[in-house]
This record gives sequence, C-alpha cells and structure tokens, in this order.
Amino acid sequence: MRALVTGCGRRLGFYLCERLVAAGWQVTGSYRSERPELARLRSLGVELVQADFAQAGEVERLIDALRAHGDLALIIHNASAFEPEATEAAAQHEQFDRFYRVHMAVPFALNRALASQLSSQPNAGIIHITDIYIHAPAPQFAAYVATKAGAHSLAMSFARELAPGVRVNTIEPGPILFLDEHGDAWRQQVLARTPLAREGGLEPIWQAVQLLMSNDYMTGASIRVDGGRSLAVI
Repeated sequence: MRALVTGCGRRLGFYLCERLVAAGWQVTGSYRSERPELARLRSLGVELVQADFAQAGEVERLIDALRAHGDLALIIHNASAFEPEATEAAAQHEQFDRFYRVHMAVPFALNRALASQLSSQPNAGIIHITDIYIHAPAPQFAAYVATKAGAHSLAMSFARELAPGVRVNTIEPGPILFLDEHGDAWRQQVLARTPLAREGGLEPIWQAVQLLMSNDYMTGASIRVDGGRSLAVI
C-alpha cells in the first residue's frame, strides 16, 4: 500500500515518512524546497515530488504522480505554514491566502482528485494534521488558526461525503516539538500549563496515525495529542 505525506522535508513529515517505510508502506512525499534531510528519504525509497502549493501547476503534477499508483491507501495532510500575524494590511492578505492554500485549498484539491482512487483500497484513510488552538484562537495567529480550523471543518465534511469507502479523521497536536526560535522562558511557560509537563516528541503523533489506520470504525474523529495542554487553553 502507498501513503502520501505532504510537507515531508522536515520535522513531523520527515518522521512520518521514516515510520511508514519501516512499517512496510510505499511512500510518496511532497516538499516545497530542497533540504539536506531529503537525501535520507530518497535512500529509503521514498518517492519525492517537489510541489509549491502556491503554484497550481505543481499541485497538478503531484496529483498526476499519485494517479500513476494504483495502491494509494492513505493521505496525511501534514504540510503547514506558520508565523505570527503580519502587521501591514497588504501583507496580512498575502499571508492569509498562503495559509489558506496550504491548509485548505490544496488538501481539498487532493481529497477531491484522489478520493475514487483511495476508495478502491481496503480501509483507506485521510488524516488532516490540525492544531489544538483551533478551539482557542489567539489574535496574533488569526490567519494560521482560522485556516487550520477550516482544515478541521473540511475533514469533517469529507468524512461524511466519502464514507463508507474512505475514512477521514484529524490529529490535533499540542507542544510536541518546539521550534528553534522558542526560547527557554517560552518553553517553560508552555510546559507549566501542560499537565504532563513535558514536550511530547514526534512518536505520539505516529502512534495516533497507527490508531486511526488500525481502527476501521473511526471516521470524523479528532484526536488531541497534547499532553493535556488543551485543558489549560480551551
């Protein structure tokens, strides 16, 4: 069976590709920019497709690459754009459009284009990676949170539309892996309000993926993988 992981060049997407290959999957990964880490995925046999989601032609190239495989059984929408809200109005509009394409428009296009192909496989699934903050939006991240919330709504709509042939679920990460720019003070503040009081790492997300793929009676579900962080912010 084959899985597509978008945003495979670093962090969670890279890790999921590694784990899927180890579990016996054939994997296609999409990435926006060339990165040193991609050499590792190529060595594992991952099919890599460069696709800037702002370019419609590159998205179509990704779809064409996947249509060449008759065994596509899983899509993980992991690609994400994140940054604080821009300060100037023109930049805010550009930022929102970029987040919308990455979190909503391209996942919509992929789901729509590949749904019939997925449905030909037993226990096919689509997983959207969203965020616990869709339930507690912060003004300084309005465009990011709004489009991640849109991704959640999109997933729920597809869960109804594509059943029973394709199951569609979401995973809502919390503080699984801090960004490099997060200082110690910020990290301690976040962990102080996280009941499990530690950074989760990437393995818990993989465990959630395994659950969603192995339990064939789950669709329209959202799994929070956040160490209890949502209890303090929602």
